[in-house]
Amino acid sequence: MKRHIYKYLSLGMLFGCVFAHAADDTTTNTSAVASQYYIRSQGLNAVRRIVGSVGKVDIYGADKRYWNLSLTPEFTDSFNEKEIARCLFGDALCDGRILKIEGSQACPRDENALLADYFYLPTDFKSQVTVKPRIQNILVDLNFHVGLDNIATGLYFWLQAPLVWTKWDLHATERIVNPGVNAYAEGYFTPNALPRSQLLNSFLEYATGSAPGTPGVGANTLSQSVDIDEDATVTVNTLFTPLNCARFCGCHDELTRIAEVRVALGWNFLLAEDYHLGLNIQASAPTGNRLTDTDLFAPQNGNGKHWELGAGLTAHYVFWQSEDEMKQVGFYTDLNVTHLFNARERRCFDLCGKPLSRYMLAADMSQTSTLNNLRGDGVAATNQFAQRFSPVANITDTDVNVSVGAQADLVFWLNYTCGNWSVDAGYNLWVRSCEKIKLLDECDNCATFPEDTWVLKGDAQVFGFMNSASLPLLINEFIPLSASESAATINNGTNFGTESCPTVAQIATAINNPNIDNAALATAGASNVAVNSIRNGIVPENQINTSIQPVFISQADINYGGTKGLSNKLFYNMTYTWNDRENCTPYIGWGGEIEWGSGHGKDCGDCNSGCESDCATDCSNSCDTDCSSDCGSDDCDNTSTNGSCERCALSQWGIWAKFGVSYN
Repeated sequence: MKRHIYKYLSLGMLFGCVFAHAADDTTTNTSAVASQYYIRSQGLNAVRRIVGSVGKVDIYGADKRYWNLSLTPEFTDSFNEKEIARCLFGDALCDGRILKIEGSQACPRDENALLADYFYLPTDFKSQVTVKPRIQNILVDLNFHVGLDNIATGLYFWLQAPLVWTKWDLHATERIVNPGVNAYAEGYFTPNALPRSQLLNSFLEYATGSAPGTPGVGANTLSQSVDIDEDATVTVNTLFTPLNCARFCGCHDELTRIAEVRVALGWNFLLAEDYHLGLNIQASAPTGNRLTDTDLFAPQNGNGKHWELGAGLTAHYVFWQSEDEMKQVGFYTDLNVTHLFNARERRCFDLCGKPLSRYMLAADMSQTSTLNNLRGDGVAATNQFAQRFSPVANITDTDVNVSVGAQADLVFWLNYTCGNWSVDAGYNLWVRSCEKIKLLDECDNCATFPEDTWVLKGDAQVFGFMNSASLPLLINEFIPLSASESAATINNGTNFGTESCPTVAQIATAINNPNIDNAALATAGASNVAVNSIRNGIVPENQINTSIQPVFISQADINYGGTKGLSNKLFYNMTYTWNDRENCTPYIGWGGEIEWGSGHGKDCGDCNSGCESDCATDCSNSCDTDCSSDCGSDDCDNTSTNGSCERCALSQWGIWAKFGVSYN
């Protein structure tokens, strides 16, 4: 038996190396959020396959073909909704499930609230969005194990194919604290003031795909254009682009599929009455759905269309048996490790060091400047605002190839058998290494990221006004600027910053773009006439800044980060087998499992009180938002997984019944 122990230890060390690689935490950026909420596939569950199988598989001395067929219906339901929400929204959450939405001129304003200006809401708007994500599954797992001892002693084959109904619901609700009355000042979005009646009424309107000018949403009387003067018009429909990626689904999503078909061919090279040790090669054919980019919390049924290939190990040792051989206790293990090959997906991403920046607003700065916009050294702006806004999610939305280096499903359990009764109780570890996300090198109908096109708008004014008594034909002509705010975040722009309850004087200063990128006083025309922040603002204090040059969003700024996973499970099963039958032996079992998903271990920015009422308690988000440790000090080389890697795993419980028949 000693030589067998050495083999056990050697194999254990081999697969231990796999676990060390899969569980590596060195690339975790705890302030990041997941680009896609990816769970352990409903079909990857060795526990359902092995419970109740003692004495029916890996049979010693069979010398013929035998088989074991079972159906296992199971219901599972998620818990620990805060951990799911944290994976989706990171440290922007208050009390683990509340997003605060507040405008740049809200009074008072929490500096950790998401800036309502990005969502086409009034500057004095305030609301609280509560999310309570939930995932439920009803499945029937088909398992078929064939012992091929008639061909070679210890040879076997098994197949696992679960039919799964899954329902995902973000359970997002919004409580409006202040609907807001402020219009947007001239120049902030449009040359004329944008009235409150043309803005959205809630964050969830924006998050479900609405924008000013979208028919049938927001105010019913939305005008389709904003008049500027007799000769020019900015169209609201083309100016504001609705959110097209990572949207909040307005209702629950359901999906029914065969999650995947897993097969294995193995050989028990050690097989005795009291123990066995075997290896197998296994593969998984994806039959579930392909993950979508449209919704933030879209249902996943299966493994995301990944083909899998790997190996497995099974072993057992019966260490106690009664004298009449009616009772026994044994230790069992089942290990499965697979590689997930490339699967094509479409995802949208945040910017490096800016969690949730996918929901920020970008401005199109692709129009070649026709203005002088000179600064002291005679350098002119090369680009100006092209009169189009878009959520960052829309411009980072792209096709990618996703693979996973290693995924492991390890089960340890004890079995106690007494006559017709059998009890299994054990532990299950699931580990998945970080996704490797690569851009498509060559593809049809696949656009590359548009360089020198988009900038972060922040809270910058995008229009100024040419006012000069000496140039009467140009009085009040609106001027598209080249202003950008690369330092803006999902919480604040740079002009107002973290200011709460800004005064009239502070607002007057902010609309001059004092803190934009590369700020320089804006001029226009052959005579370099001053461009002002307000119409008829002919005093020097009204001259507005523009960016010379604007800071563009580049592909290197995009955080192509993925997720990894780790969970721990305890399970229990009881089986009754009609052992008095000679050839076909039916059995029935029932049991349950509880699984704890392991998220990132850093807890910051969490208000533990006051959030349900008014969230007045300050939520201090002190987490590091720098992704330089993952992306490099200057930029992100995102041709592979160099972005952040968030650990996300589902916590859930389940109950099942198992019906089977074995033949030997």
